[in-house]
Amino acid sequence: MSRGRFLKVRVSDAELADIRAKAIEADMAVSDFMRFRMMNFRLRQTGADRERLRQLARIGSNINQITRWANTHKAAAPALEALLWLNRLTIKAANIAQGDGDEGGGDHAD
Repeated sequence: MSRGRFLKVRVSDAELADIRAKAIEADMAVSDFMRFRMMNFRLRQTGADRERLRQLARIGSNINQITRWANTHKAAAPALEALLWLNRLTIKAANIAQGDGDEGGGDHAD
């Protein structure tokens, strides 16, 4: 890969010394260290991330309640219905975790 572009960043003397020390500690050139750090850095949670985590927590709570109920009431038909709900919730949780779920909220799995 050709790296013909140059990125200029202003830093203080202390920051530069810290960056160089960390690059040496990582056994990397300063430019490689900075590129690695910037390309692999994840920003703090956004509002959408927080909402997605809130929805996942609610779904997790529902899964817990359904699982507890299914373990307590082992009747075939109701347990099968509970397992179907668990499956729906699991799919919904996976979609939300991937960012594909609706952001509207609500406690319903479908």
